[in-house]
Amino acid sequence: MYSKEYKSEMKKLFYTSFGKYMSKNKSINDTKIKWLNYKTNIKDLYFKIDCNENYTKILIDIQHNDDEIRNLFFAQFLELEKLFIKTMGEKWTWDSEYLNSYGQKSSQISKTLKKVNIYDKKTWVSSFKFLEKRFIKIDEFWLNFYEVFKALEN
Repeated sequence: MYSKEYKSEMKKLFYTSFGKYMSKNKSINDTKIKWLNYKTNIKDLYFKIDCNENYTKILIDIQHNDDEIRNLFFAQFLELEKLFIKTMGEKWTWDSEYLNSYGQKSSQISKTLKKVNIYDKKTWVSSFKFLEKRFIKIDEFWLNFYEVFKALEN
């Protein structure tokens, strides 16, 4: 079991190290980007990572409080699922109703790498490579289909 202080320090170090690791990568449109704070420019739609002692996960998180709007955005992703899979080069998990640890509903599209541990530096390279590959592909997908989602906001 890890102490609270150790967990906090390791999480900070993991995210800082990942940010530095990703700084070598530019967006598909050749602009510098902060991968951990990726700007989708769509309200309540985020590209996130979730890491713990069992897995590393990358996800598209649709957090609209309004169920109808959230479902509309998720349905649009579903319409583009084949193109998403083609861009990503793999299938992801699609969850139209995800309940987070705070009891908030969202819709998520995610990919998980198991048997890695945010508190064990020896597994970080595996996590970083897993996330890097998928962030770059999400960026490619997003630059191609951003306008479709932006139109839903209006």
